Amino acid sequence: MLFTLHCLDGDDGAERRTALTAAHSARLRTASPKPLVYGPLLSDDGERGIGSLFIIDVPDRAAAQEWADADPFRTGGVWQEVRVHRFRQSANAPVQLPVATA
Repeated sequence: MLFTLHCLDGDDGAERRTALTAAHSARLRTASPKPLVYGPLLSDDGERGIGSLFIIDVPDRAAAQEWADADPFRTGGVWQEVRVHRFRQSANAPVQLPVATA
């Protein structure tokens, strides 16, 4: 199942983000499962990170939450809020994500 993780930084997220970026990036290279799509959420002027967005393929919502909770940005206090939502990609989307079949 696909899930989105919408992760929003806290007020002191920028400082913490800088300190934890190497650990966060290393986890993204080794995490299981690997996210299908991910990237930073940016301020309107594009100058600073304000959070992160992921699409992951996991068995259930609990697994998606566990995946987010294990990230250094979560354990290190960068992300103040993590919203987890089940996601279904449109058959009409121009790019189709690879999804495991049950």
